[in-house]
Amino acid sequence: MVDRESQDLGETLAPEPGTRIQLCGRLTARINGRRIEDDLPGRQGRLLFVYLAARRRRSSTRSELMQALWPDRLPAAADTALSALLAKLRALLGAGAVAGKQDVRLVLPADAWIDLEAASESLHRAASGVAQGDWARAWGPSRVALHIAQRGFLPGYEAPWIDEIRRQVDDILVRAHECVAAIGLGLSGSELPSAERSARALIKLAPYRESGYRFLMEVLARQGNVAEALLTYEQLRRLLREELGANPGPATQALHKRLLQGEGTLQGDLVREIRTVLFTDIVGSTERAAEVGDRAWRELLAKHHDVVRGAIERFGGREIDTAGDGFFVTFDSPARAATCGCGIIKGVAALGITVRAGIHTGECEVFDGRLSGIAVHVGARISSLASPGTLLASATAKDLMVGSGIQFHDRGTHALRGVPGEWRLFEVDAESVPESLGRSVA
Repeated sequence: MVDRESQDLGETLAPEPGTRIQLCGRLTARINGRRIEDDLPGRQGRLLFVYLAARRRRSSTRSELMQALWPDRLPAAADTALSALLAKLRALLGAGAVAGKQDVRLVLPADAWIDLEAASESLHRAASGVAQGDWARAWGPSRVALHIAQRGFLPGYEAPWIDEIRRQVDDILVRAHECVAAIGLGLSGSELPSAERSARALIKLAPYRESGYRFLMEVLARQGNVAEALLTYEQLRRLLREELGANPGPATQALHKRLLQGEGTLQGDLVREIRTVLFTDIVGSTERAAEVGDRAWRELLAKHHDVVRGAIERFGGREIDTAGDGFFVTFDSPARAATCGCGIIKGVAALGITVRAGIHTGECEVFDGRLSGIAVHVGARISSLASPGTLLASATAKDLMVGSGIQFHDRGTHALRGVPGEWRLFEVDAESVPESLGRSVA
């Protein structure tokens, strides 16, 4: 079950602020709704902006700023050059954004979002959920931290302070992979492949860190590949013996012993998996059927179904159920679900049909190919609240689309019939959805 903390994840970690700064991967910055990264004053101006953004919680002395900009050797007129850069930043960012003369600090709106801060906060939430065995609560934050950290901090630039932040980002990446692997084992089912990918990534990123080997051993054993799991242990044992003259730790040895003794890790037929659910529904179908007549309605409905199923196929969805004029579909990616939903709305509009749709990402119970659970009910209720011709998303689904380019409009908090608590919902901006977003989406 997805709890209140998970449902509010999108609000607390990735709101729709007017100020949003991405420091990992390609530098992007929107200040008070305006993109400014291409207007920053040259390479040194970009470095200065990133340095201040990454350290916005404290002031930096002019000496620290000069050392950050010119780490190898200060130019002859470094103080003058710094003053010029600060003046250009102030002119670009607006009054009060760069505060102080001797001690300088970047002042951003209260709702400003910076990816480095979001990654750290997400990792904290994910680790807390993993520690409590609350896999559904940990799932979303772990992906946010992983997605941000994988991009790397400020590629193409070199400086001691950049190296320091890169080490912090690398640590977030490793710990996020540990969370993803633990969550995958906890949820099992379709999440095992993600656990395996993260376990293998851990071994590559931190070959002397035993957690990656343990996760991989458990995944392989869960998949029935016990011999390969034992070979993974041997790989670690040889590495530690040859490089460090040491043996694997007690936890790793205990797992190895359990596998040698043949203790099973079989799961029951009922599994719990994280899925994104999409519900669609034709607006005013009863009235439309009465208007055009039974035969014409059946023909129109058949065309509607063709459009919907074509979109499902294109965006990698799986049709679970259809009841008259509505569809229930699942996806591995909320971005695919959103793109599919918008494609359906646009496609059936050409037939003169208006639909509403809703998506949510959460833990579902899967039994004999059927899906149930609170996440399914949440998705259905969200769809029922959508205005004609629109797609609504939960905060959880929205947050997991960070970096996709898809934009949202906040539609406030709502009570969902039969579901505890209040839920913050967002309308997907159909104009922002990339038409090419298909099966290649991760």
